[in-house]
Amino acid sequence: MNSNLKLLALVLCALVYVSTNAQRDYQPIPDLLPQDSLDTKEKYRPFDFNLTLKNMHLWRGYRVTDEAMTAANVYYQSKNGKFEAGLWGGVGFAGNYTEFDYYMSYSHKNLTFAIWDINNYTDFPNAEIFNYDRGETSHFIDVSVTYAFEKFPLQTSWSTIVQGRDTYVTPSGKLRNAFTNYVEASYVVASGSDWNLSLYVGAAFSFESETHFYGDSPGFNNYGATYSKTLNVFDQYTLPVSATAMWNSLQEYGALQVAVNLF
Repeated sequence: MNSNLKLLALVLCALVYVSTNAQRDYQPIPDLLPQDSLDTKEKYRPFDFNLTLKNMHLWRGYRVTDEAMTAANVYYQSKNGKFEAGLWGGVGFAGNYTEFDYYMSYSHKNLTFAIWDINNYTDFPNAEIFNYDRGETSHFIDVSVTYAFEKFPLQTSWSTIVQGRDTYVTPSGKLRNAFTNYVEASYVVASGSDWNLSLYVGAAFSFESETHFYGDSPGFNNYGATYSKTLNVFDQYTLPVSATAMWNSLQEYGALQVAVNLF
């Protein structure tokens, strides 16, 4: 492991240490709302869907699209809430962004395991939907594990891209998978009955090559803050909203995303 990776590992360890010794109570690995604002007494529905409106779309330090977009999620959830599988799709208002993903996740106590087949084919007009050849595909398969601490509001995750268009070229000219890793920690620093403020930091690296899916070198590619709250509309409806400020040191940019969960 080179010196950059050692420094990255030390900083991440320090973050977790500081968080675990902080005073008390996620999701911005973003978009968390206080649990009491999300609880309902509705009967179990195995299938459901929701729609989110955003001024732009951020993901792990990427400005996936700078245009306003909608994101739809159609999913199945088991009765105990531990297993979920679904389809996620996003489209930009100007038609310059299109994405269609499949995913499944399983939660046990504080751990959540997830597999996403992410297919952002915006820059792949001739991509074939079932083509997974790493030299041609618009897909990449992301496997992640997330752990949420109980006694303090810290959530950590580790994700690895195991297949698809996460590649690098060897000195001999061969195309290989980079198996890029992304690690993130999120901490709720303040909260109320219907709002919270969280800070998050994420870093990316590959054990296979200097370059990786998120940039040309290992480093912090995603850090910032997310403010989430629940709006009361005419005292009859609740509307979860959030604002995320993000900075990316690897790509040298920042952005502000505002999201409204319509239903």
